[in-house]
Amino acid sequence: MTRIRISQAGGCPRRIALEARGVQGLPISPATQRAFDEGNLHESSILEWLANNVPGAKSQYTIMATQIKVTIPGTPIVGHVDAELWPESRSKEPIILAEAKCLAARSFQELRSKGVKESHPQYYTQVQLYRHCYEVAANLPHPFRSIIVARNKETPPTRTWDHHYEEVVYDPEFCKREVDRLCALAESIDRGDEIPIPEGYSPETDWHCKPRWCPYTYVCHPNYQRKPVEALQRDELYEAVEQYQALSEQIAELTAAREELKQRLLASIGEGPVRAGIYLLTVQERRTERFDTKAARKTLPPELLARLLTVTTSRILRVEEVV
Repeated sequence: MTRIRISQAGGCPRRIALEARGVQGLPISPATQRAFDEGNLHESSILEWLANNVPGAKSQYTIMATQIKVTIPGTPIVGHVDAELWPESRSKEPIILAEAKCLAARSFQELRSKGVKESHPQYYTQVQLYRHCYEVAANLPHPFRSIIVARNKETPPTRTWDHHYEEVVYDPEFCKREVDRLCALAESIDRGDEIPIPEGYSPETDWHCKPRWCPYTYVCHPNYQRKPVEALQRDELYEAVEQYQALSEQIAELTAAREELKQRLLASIGEGPVRAGIYLLTVQERRTERFDTKAARKTLPPELLARLLTVTTSRILRVEEVV
């Protein structure tokens, strides 16, 4: 019988079927391989961070086991839980099933702002099913909690890693529906049924389906073509562009954080001055004037406007993905 890994359970069912049947697709892209490698490199330290920062903990937690193999009895569903975190005081605290993720800044921000169920439904399904494996086991020795913890792998090097954790409350009805769906999918695969492309899964609309991330783009969408771009191919610039994009996102994040701190300080010190340790905080008002060129064009004669305006030209770098 086809085995379905919990880590892939919330993903595209057609991709699950193609992988199970050994269909040859595109080789894994360097970007995808690098994301896997980075996740493996960071996993242990992410779990260590969570063990030391368990929300609401009344005692110290310790990582007792990692990569615990789990199954749902009577089904083809299998998986490996990243870690079990055990409390020092087992009479007061539950055991934690932890799932660690290492995410790019944009993905990390979406998780933090929207919650895992909306931002990363595949991760939500993954954690729910891991928990379900424990819940359906007989005679659970201890209460459990499920927590997903993520690290922003693009955290600026000037500060410690950004982390976000979220408790995933066990939903038995959701898990039952998912188990039934996955069992039916496994039976369809074993019968040799054609698994259709799910609605909305297209490289035109979903980045998961693009060749960079899915090896079966051209199996499912043989006529898909990347947007034609008339440009000189300079692949040696790829790494520099990646760094430029990462820095741009970090600058935007730092600018927003700086503005938030500024507003908090202004609200706290009032009219000032205020001393904070070695720092003296004061408030100064600055008046600025702006020349309204739109209104000037309507009211001033062209010869006068030409004398008042100074025109400068700058070069703006625009970066966009074309795959």
